[in-house]
Amino acid sequence: MKKTLITTSLIALMLTSCGVNNPSSFDDTSSQSLEDTSSEELSSSEESTSSIEESSSPSHLDDYSLYWEDQFDGNTLSNNWEPMIGDGSNYNVYRWGNNEEQYYKKENATVSDGMLHITAKREVTSYTTEDNQVRTYQYTSARLRTTGKITTTYGYIEARMKLPEGTGMWPAFWMLPEGDFQGKWWPTNGEIDIMEAKGRIVNKISATIHTGTSNGQDFYKYKDYTFLSSEEGITGFHTYAVDWSLEGFKFFIDDKQFFEVTPYSYQGSNGMYAVSSNAPFDRPFHLLLNLAVGGNYDGGRSPDDNFTQAEMLVDYVRIYYKK
Repeated sequence: MKKTLITTSLIALMLTSCGVNNPSSFDDTSSQSLEDTSSEELSSSEESTSSIEESSSPSHLDDYSLYWEDQFDGNTLSNNWEPMIGDGSNYNVYRWGNNEEQYYKKENATVSDGMLHITAKREVTSYTTEDNQVRTYQYTSARLRTTGKITTTYGYIEARMKLPEGTGMWPAFWMLPEGDFQGKWWPTNGEIDIMEAKGRIVNKISATIHTGTSNGQDFYKYKDYTFLSSEEGITGFHTYAVDWSLEGFKFFIDDKQFFEVTPYSYQGSNGMYAVSSNAPFDRPFHLLLNLAVGGNYDGGRSPDDNFTQAEMLVDYVRIYYKK
């Protein structure tokens, strides 16, 4: 996912146990510096399919304590989440910056049976812009964020989710910063994609870190995880997580690490734009959950003609901090 403008209201959620060392450099393996390219276009980039690291363990069970969670009990969405409405124009990112085909509605995010349900539907929706243009969309869905409500700097962040199958489905669990960085927005101020998937490829998900080059181009590092033949793919429940610290990022699926971005410098030969070694990932970020339809991530593919609706289920979202 990419591009949104964010309010600068900050919540100081970070505990003193989260302050750690100052990194000196990040490994730039599998990174790229591309013009006008984002994670939505990764299908045309060099891919790196990972295997599980046998030494990995569910470190949050031993080294972390639970700070915050939403288990989606009851039958209403908690006030931790803000539904984002429309085609992105109200947030200065028309079609959400990715040529997405859906119109986001509050009604497409519901809570029942201990789950958050985000539903993409074939549903015609029109609205009139301020300059009297009528825009019509064939699909609706939902996008939620915690900006100004739940934010974190570092921690182990996870969600247990079941994702929809189908061409044109683009579910995501990700993070964006609460403000700009050095007066710049996306991609310079950073983005953490904990999980993205293409509904037509049920045995694969991706994790990505974004930031900007000195001239504002998207600079990203990503890795795919391909489910083993013995594992159920995206249509089964899995826990997707990131362990974010000043040492970098470690991405997990079902408590097993499959990708690491180790500390590196945001300056010099890798083209990063920064003035400190850990920027812009040393400030509060908020959470996002959404199910997009179409868009650049899977080459602009739209749902099949027989598509009526698809559902993304979220059992819980949690943030852990180191003890």
